[in-house]
Amino acid sequence: MTFTSLDFETANRSRVSICAAGLAMFENGQLTEAPYWLVRPPKGHGWFDEDFIECHGLTHLDVLDAPEFPAIAKELVCRLAGDSLVIAHNAAFDIEHLRATLEHFDLPRPVFDYACTCQLARRIWPELENHQLSTLTAHIGHRFKHHHAQADAEAAGRVLLAMMKQVNATTPRELLQIVGIEPKRFRMV
Repeated sequence: MTFTSLDFETANRSRVSICAAGLAMFENGQLTEAPYWLVRPPKGHGWFDEDFIECHGLTHLDVLDAPEFPAIAKELVCRLAGDSLVIAHNAAFDIEHLRATLEHFDLPRPVFDYACTCQLARRIWPELENHQLSTLTAHIGHRFKHHHAQADAEAAGRVLLAMMKQVNATTPRELLQIVGIEPKRFRMV
């Protein structure tokens, strides 16, 4: 049983303003790798909105010497396409930013299945006050630095594992089946 968790931080509301990327790869319930990249958004999309800086703490100075997305794309895309399932918390955000950034740079588009831990948590723990990542991690007893791409990716993975345990699922796909959610397919439109 393997899965990869994905998280992006962005400089502003532009869908191609990714400024940090984090992955967390899990195998048989254990975190095996957690790569993290600072990313310089492309020209015209790299201004840092004050609200975003306040949220994740990154500024243009942090990414000044960082590579643009194409420099990390091959490794990132390989890891996503190679797994049985990709997850993200509020997956629509991360998936849309990935799609727009790949399109912006005219990069190869992987095909993979993905699921949203927020959507899953609403089915598993409907009694919680909300289903934000910080609420879910508090519920399962996992501490992390919120709005850091690597830490958020790992946290989403830990939440998925806790949900699997809650319903006695042995794989992420079995969890999806138990709660009646079909994985979505990432492909370019």
